[in-house]
Amino acid sequence: MIVQGGKTLYGFTLGVITLHTHFPRIVGDVGNARTWNFPVLYKVLEGLNPRAIIGKEKNCVEEVLNAARELEAAGVKVITTSCGFLAVLQEELARAVSVPVVTSSLLLVPLVHRICGMKPVGILTANSQVLSQSHLLPVGAVEAFVEIVGLENTNFGRVLLNDEWCIDFEEARTEVVDAAKKLVEKRSDLGCIVLECTNLPPFAADVQRVTNLPVFDLTDLVNMVCFAVEKGGTFPWKGATME
Repeated sequence: MIVQGGKTLYGFTLGVITLHTHFPRIVGDVGNARTWNFPVLYKVLEGLNPRAIIGKEKNCVEEVLNAARELEAAGVKVITTSCGFLAVLQEELARAVSVPVVTSSLLLVPLVHRICGMKPVGILTANSQVLSQSHLLPVGAVEAFVEIVGLENTNFGRVLLNDEWCIDFEEARTEVVDAAKKLVEKRSDLGCIVLECTNLPPFAADVQRVTNLPVFDLTDLVNMVCFAVEKGGTFPWKGATME
């Protein structure tokens, strides 16, 4: 058997383009390696923190494209990012590399809209004042079938935006739950909820508990894509056997 070489490192399933941050990333967050059941390689966008990028995503196209190319060259099979607002770069990133690219959980919005009976999709976001059509259109979503609630006026949102080093986990959970309740109060006919912010998946079960709705986040989508490119690989289910 001939084994192909040509790289320095091997065995990475997922590559993550991450902002340069210092706030805590709890298990479930894209930026915590323990979130994943397979090897992950991170590429930090040095000097690009949340304030430098949120709402100004198009200004960092070259940095993000170069990071994607570096991850591909390192051998990752799927690329994602640590900021849902990078959805604006989905097409450019996907065209720049030859591996699947999942910039944002917002890619799920048109899919789950159809899965959940064509009902409106609730979106919980880090900042509803920033999330706009410029983020939704590149992933095939439209404002007509979404309802958005943001966390910009919470302590949790402040920690993320200001890149603070500490977070009160229980307070953050309460703030996320309250935002989810507000979402269903604003739109009682929601079919499901998508968590835009990559820091929200640790609270996905809490959101589901208080809304009784299907809750989707970036880890769901990334796991699906990684499974698609690595059937029977590093996932708990190894494929059918005769045993």
